[in-house]
Amino acid sequence: MTRLTAATEPLASAYDLALLDLDGVVYLLGQPIPESAATIGDLPVHDCEPVFVTNNASRSPETVAEALHGMDIPARADQILTSAQVVASGIVDRVGSGAKVLSIGSAALREALESAGLALADEPREAQAVAFGMTFDLTWRDLTAVTVAARSGALWAVANLDATLPTPDGPLPGSGALADAVSTALGRGPDLVAGKPRPPIYEAALARRPGGRAIMVGDRPDSDIEGANRAGIDSLLVFTGVVSPREALRLPPERRPTHLGWSIGALTETHPRLHWNEAVDRVECGGWTAVLERGRIVLGGEGADLDGWRALCELSWAAMDMAGLDPDREPRARGPAAEKLFR
Repeated sequence: MTRLTAATEPLASAYDLALLDLDGVVYLLGQPIPESAATIGDLPVHDCEPVFVTNNASRSPETVAEALHGMDIPARADQILTSAQVVASGIVDRVGSGAKVLSIGSAALREALESAGLALADEPREAQAVAFGMTFDLTWRDLTAVTVAARSGALWAVANLDATLPTPDGPLPGSGALADAVSTALGRGPDLVAGKPRPPIYEAALARRPGGRAIMVGDRPDSDIEGANRAGIDSLLVFTGVVSPREALRLPPERRPTHLGWSIGALTETHPRLHWNEAVDRVECGGWTAVLERGRIVLGGEGADLDGWRALCELSWAAMDMAGLDPDREPRARGPAAEKLFR
């Protein structure tokens, strides 16, 4: 049975909801991915509703929608789901509406808490919960306030545990790195983590269309794809963000998607069927053949580049699980087309 799944019709037509990560999928460092506007605009044709799912707790849904409109990407505020909103609803579920909450983060986080019917606390020791989100002006005193509130018995809720955030200067410390400082002082982690890959944000997204079939579109296997697998939904890994096809060959089981695409545009494309010949450890896809020879994968044939990577990923993942393939051993090319693919 293949891990990567075929789609004889445009992929989006098989789903009621497309959960879309933002940075690395819809845009990259503030610049729209070329296929984003057209693809998202076409989703209603396939009766597939977009839900923009972001771990970023520093912007309100209205601000995110406005930014997307500035990129000619169709989006409404009610189609945006932020980790700040999920923090707020999680606190209500666990502590109750009207509870006093210490907010350490952005104005958007405070707005989400108040919109959920929670009261903002001024002092750490009087808080029944403390909500923590990333801001660029976070101080040592802010981290101290979170620590004191949690140590005093407050429920500690974190927007996300992303270790880094993308910037033009490369990855820089993210919310998870800062939360680790509090965890070190407390001797334990947070009580609630809202963002990917944890379940709460997926549960909130799926609640937008109860009973509907959903697909997660993401560029990060360690958050988008792992979270989708935990939630039991399909996923599309795109290569417009942090991961290359070569890196995808080494993904562990919990981070493997059900579909691959160069970009979000793969949502409105068909996806070829992979053919297995288990007797000789061979996978065929779109004119390419990947075969396991003496513990090393060899790719031959020709066709669309992504089909070659599909065959390679399918065989690499199976061989890692069943044959003990060394994931760091590079595949070998057989023929000029495969040699060109690996360049």
